[in-house]
Amino acid sequence: MKSIKRLAFLSMMLALAIVLNIVESFLPVFIPGVKLGLANIIILILLYEFSSVEAFWVDVLRIVLVGLIRGTFLSPTFFMSLSGGILSYLVMLIFSKINCFSVIGVSVLGAISHSIGQIAVAIWLLGTSAVIYYLPWIALLSVLTGILSGIITRLYLKRNITGLFLKKQ
Repeated sequence: MKSIKRLAFLSMMLALAIVLNIVESFLPVFIPGVKLGLANIIILILLYEFSSVEAFWVDVLRIVLVGLIRGTFLSPTFFMSLSGGILSYLVMLIFSKINCFSVIGVSVLGAISHSIGQIAVAIWLLGTSAVIYYLPWIALLSVLTGILSGIITRLYLKRNITGLFLKKQ
């Protein structure tokens, strides 16, 4: 029964990450392509409360499913999202395991690395390094959105909400 609850909870987290990703795409932005990264909260929670493998698969499945839902699967947008998501995941995994940053710091590093991954793919796709001039603005906003995601994640982790869902009844 425990594994069924775990799978159900992970499925809910995947669904929530998809909803957050889609909802935030409708929010107004000041710089094209910049989003809050709210789905990153889910990945952070999973990194801290579940296995890194489960967090990875939720991250990748979210990116693939959102790409399919929005009709961007295998498009440049999809590959930018995938590269940013995987790089962000790897950076957050490393820094969450070595315990040298708080969850807020890990979130900020994840947000910045997501932007770096996207810029790298944009440079490759466009064949020009001119996109690099966009990075300082995106990095600044990544710090702000990373702090926001980190604070929300910290509040979630402090309240042990996952334990409420998975406790034995």
